[in-house]
Amino acid sequence: MIEEATPEKREVISRETAYIITNMLEDAVNSGTGTRVRQFFHLPCAGKTGTTQDFADAWFIGYTPNLVAGVWLGFDDRRITFGTNFGQGGRAAAPLWGRFMKYVYDDPEINMPILDFEQPPDVVSATICAESQKLATPYCPQKITDIFIRKYLPVKQCDIHTSEQKPRIMF
Repeated sequence: MIEEATPEKREVISRETAYIITNMLEDAVNSGTGTRVRQFFHLPCAGKTGTTQDFADAWFIGYTPNLVAGVWLGFDDRRITFGTNFGQGGRAAAPLWGRFMKYVYDDPEINMPILDFEQPPDVVSATICAESQKLATPYCPQKITDIFIRKYLPVKQCDIHTSEQKPRIMF
């Protein structure tokens, strides 16, 4: 034996932060650049697309609660590129990733369990005012509902929209 290593394990990101990042990357698949995954794969998943300059490389890295996989398409010779936006990660790599995951989850020999991402108890949902970034009042015209780590949840209410404001009529 030349060397024996014992890896040190330590938490580098909290469960709560990991869940919030996963939630953002689910949005990338469900309504962002990775939506072409959904042409083939409809179970819970999250991921990120990528495209290099001049459409030389396209990739998609995604995961489910059980499995992480990546797809890369590109050329070893940097003089060769896709040449158009067909070489984007969302157009070229994401559909391949979706097909791969569909095959994995549909294969009875693999028998991959279908799970959802588990929200930790200290991740909570709240509605905030889009303008003040504080807890929304009934009078806030634009509200955003999102998830927060409980200890970072805004505690103050919006101080901009405190009552029903009628439009001013100027003469």
